[in-house]
Amino acid sequence: MLHTIWILSAIILIFFIILHNPKSQGLNSQNQMFGTTRTAEENITKVTWVFTWIFFALTIFISSSNNS
Repeated sequence: MLHTIWILSAIILIFFIILHNPKSQGLNSQNQMFGTTRTAEENITKVTWVFTWIFFALTIFISSSNNS
């Protein structure tokens, strides 16, 4: 079960990393004009960090449980 969640989190993480647009971060004046774009970018960043932490936590947990 944990391996399935780990694989799904990796796939979702890859998707959100590809979806992330790093060029939009340097254009603060234009991002303020388009509030929805900035909000979407912030939400994508938050979701990416959440799945990053899930992936790393499961990686550590799975590797430590396999050694015992």
